[in-house]
Amino acid sequence: MKDSSDSPLMHENPSNRALFKKAASPLRLRKKSLQTDAGNEIWLITLSDLLMLLMIFFVLLFGMTLYQQKQTEASQDATAKPAILLPVAESQPSAQAASFDLSAKETTATLESDLQRILGDNEGLEGVTVRRRSQFIILTFPERIMFDSGQAQLELSVQPLLEKVAAFILCHPDLLVEVQGHTDDRPISNQRYPSNWELSADRATQVAKALIEMGIHPARISVRGFGEYQSLHPNDSDLHRLQNRRVEIQFSPILSNS
Repeated sequence: MKDSSDSPLMHENPSNRALFKKAASPLRLRKKSLQTDAGNEIWLITLSDLLMLLMIFFVLLFGMTLYQQKQTEASQDATAKPAILLPVAESQPSAQAASFDLSAKETTATLESDLQRILGDNEGLEGVTVRRRSQFIILTFPERIMFDSGQAQLELSVQPLLEKVAAFILCHPDLLVEVQGHTDDRPISNQRYPSNWELSADRATQVAKALIEMGIHPARISVRGFGEYQSLHPNDSDLHRLQNRRVEIQFSPILSNS
């Protein structure tokens, strides 16, 4: 196909050539304009799609953030609810424990007063003491008024005092009684007592047996021997050793924690 610029008319007349170029120029410009507009439209479509995708992405991201925040708040609420209830639950036992402690102190104070009243002056039985220790009442007998040295046979002179102790126990049926034997650290080794532990246990047993013979039920009495291992004082002098050799009767009231 021949180009229109090669037509005879173009060769014969230069003016015709000029006119033809002028007529063809708007057509070429129009084609270029159409191509440029088409390129612009494609670019705009691509940009709008990209913006739409970004918007969708941010919407999804925002939604996931809200969901995670709600889940976190729900878990925190679930954890916090028991923490709110705990102090309320714990406050009741604390109040009960305080009431129980007060009741125990009042009871032991009353028992101490009653025991001192029953024992009286105890003429000739010096060294017998009554004291409170926590919820216990401790009645202490020195060795010298109860036993000969290294022996576990009760002296007859202590019988009236033990009868008063038995009367006190019978008047308080809510008491548990524990008899404890104690010695100093001087070793003992003979056929009857290989160590201070056996001696202390036998002395406590003899006191318990005497109380049982006076009417105390055996189920209310227990016996323990400590030897030299729970001394009142260091075994560094004759006086301290004398004070460490003793028998203690421990009274503990049975209290209801309700």
